[in-house]
Amino acid sequence: MPRDVVTLFAQDAGKKLIRKHCRQIGLPIESLRRLVEEVVDKSTMQRRHGLWEAFDEVLGEKDDEEVDSAS
Repeated sequence: MPRDVVTLFAQDAGKKLIRKHCRQIGLPIESLRRLVEEVVDKSTMQRRHGLWEAFDEVLGEKDDEEVDSAS
């Protein structure tokens, strides 16, 4: 399934909105894209198992990057 099924990533206005809000909360846009991909990949109820673990992995990488840059 194409990732641009989420129209925010496919439209200029959506991309602008994503940049604005990601900047406000300190979330890299690529991390948001990966989180959305996990939701799309696990869109059926049978595949939702593991979604929280995938989110933890993506968000944990963001935290790791912040720790590395602070050192």
